[in-house]
Amino acid sequence: MKLLQELQRQVEGMDTLRRVWLTSFTTDIEFVETYVLPVTLGANTPRSRLEYEQLQQELTAKEIDFRVFCDPRFVDAHRIKRTCIPVHAIRPQRASKQFSEASLFHAKVIYLEDCNGKRVIGAGSANLTVSGWGRNLETFQFFEVTSFENYREIRAFFEKLCEAADIPCTLAARGKFPFAKEHWHFVHSYQKMAFPEQLLSGASDVDLAVWSPYLPRDLAGFIDRLHIASTAQNLRVQLVADRVAGKYLRTEWSDALSRLKASGRIAFYDNPAYRHPSTEMCHAKLWKVTGKLALGSWNFTGPGSNSLQDAQGKWSTDNNVEAGFIISDSHSWRGACGVLLDLGAEHCASPELLDQESLVVKPLPPFDLHVSFDWRAQTYKFQGKWLNDRPRNDFQMRLPGIASLVPLTWNARREPVAPDPHTVDDRALLLDRVFKVFQSEELVQSGIVSELNASSRRAQHFASLADLLEALIQGDDVKGMEELPFRIRLDTDSFADEERMETGDAPAEPTADEALQAPIGYFRLFQSIRAYEQKLSGIEKLADLEHHVFSWPGCLLELVGKAREELAKPGRDVFQWFLGHEVRWLCERAQSRRRKLAYGAKAREPGYEPVPEARWLTLVLPPGVPPQGVTAEYLAHVEMQWVKHG
Repeated sequence: MKLLQELQRQVEGMDTLRRVWLTSFTTDIEFVETYVLPVTLGANTPRSRLEYEQLQQELTAKEIDFRVFCDPRFVDAHRIKRTCIPVHAIRPQRASKQFSEASLFHAKVIYLEDCNGKRVIGAGSANLTVSGWGRNLETFQFFEVTSFENYREIRAFFEKLCEAADIPCTLAARGKFPFAKEHWHFVHSYQKMAFPEQLLSGASDVDLAVWSPYLPRDLAGFIDRLHIASTAQNLRVQLVADRVAGKYLRTEWSDALSRLKASGRIAFYDNPAYRHPSTEMCHAKLWKVTGKLALGSWNFTGPGSNSLQDAQGKWSTDNNVEAGFIISDSHSWRGACGVLLDLGAEHCASPELLDQESLVVKPLPPFDLHVSFDWRAQTYKFQGKWLNDRPRNDFQMRLPGIASLVPLTWNARREPVAPDPHTVDDRALLLDRVFKVFQSEELVQSGIVSELNASSRRAQHFASLADLLEALIQGDDVKGMEELPFRIRLDTDSFADEERMETGDAPAEPTADEALQAPIGYFRLFQSIRAYEQKLSGIEKLADLEHHVFSWPGCLLELVGKAREELAKPGRDVFQWFLGHEVRWLCERAQSRRRKLAYGAKAREPGYEPVPEARWLTLVLPPGVPPQGVTAEYLAHVEMQWVKHG
């Protein structure tokens, strides 16, 4: 995959990355996580679930802002997603009134920024799919951003995407740039001047060479309209089009097209680029005129070229969101064209073939909805907007980790109402990151849940209470224990909704090794709890304390959960009584440490948002029941010793 190699070369020329922002029309998130993500981190292609987890941990540790923006109708929500990278569904009309429900988010852009402020922008025709990066003939170009003029347009583009995604745009308003004059311009559909006008402005007699896989059915009519939109006096189109099965143009033949060909206003050419026998199609988009070369996502169609106009001859709201570069280029347009082809009616697709080749656009609900899960707060968050008519409250949602359907309602500002507090089995988010919206039991939308505060995400755990206590005694660094098992059953190539996930309502049957494991001794119980208490007492930051309590493998929350399971087992009443008392005492010590560190935490840790009080209240065990046969005098003696030494 040449594009992957070129991305790697760009990354290797930069310092530690701070941002990797990707946009795409069709998006395969599994492809992004398997190929694109490792390249940006300088890692190998992951081969196991553990290696994906290591990629996520590196993203979190290095605080790299890696995210994807895409069209909600062309992202496969049922592909396996193994990391927390956000995937934002962009509906163009959310951020600008110049777009409509028919508009597609079609831009393919890569933005890289490192810790020293170096910025690289890439754009072209390749979607974030295996076909886009490995099977099609595509065009893609990278440039280092060295002028504020281009950076301003890049930021303006992403600012609109962030607005549509209901997230803040974190790109700096200004930056330090060398005062170099760049020979390229970043062009996008949110600019005031449309792409055809920018490319063809000032030209009176134009030969336009175009590579495009897709064409309008009425090609002649489109060329006439493009001629008007471009303001060029004379426009001759030299078309290099991908053909179905190497033969048929994706357009209908007509008398008007025949006249255009006879007059020299259109000519057809073979593609001059080498095409490997296994190449699926030429998906590249290239526009070449005298002095300029455009590379980007612009197809030779009305919406795709941003040349579609309404009845008044003004910008049509049905245009797509596109992006790319216009580059100063002195080469002749002839270099973009291969052998001249004499194509006619027999080389154009039939109406039936055009129907087969046409893009099927799934309908979207009358609202835009973004769902996120906060790992620190353990709550879901809804954002979005009702777009059409009056909001209705007859929708329900299925959210990972919540057994029952959740009502989706809207307020007077046409915004989604925050869901009521629910107990979330957060293990579900490690396997299934898809939310679903239903109306009268009919699925109307699927989307990917964005994950917030990923540093609080706990993916691994100890296999048993004994293993956890032993690690405490040994003083193991749980953050570096990569061999720990996952909290969920690992996926292979199956989807979340095809598997029955263990909910944890009943303890799993012990394995043969667990059944043979020796019982936990009293001394090791007391020793491990004291070791844990000493660790908590030495913590000086609230953030570190809450990671030890809620996030890392072997955290206090995990200890409470395993103790609760142990207390539910029959037998060993005396040990269970001591276990419950020890764990409850440890929770009290953690709460005490929290109260101390919370005082002045805002000034000491200004960027940290504490875990909500409600999560701390989950650190509870049922009251201990004294073992049968134990005298009240003995219990009083034990209680006195705990008070004395605790």
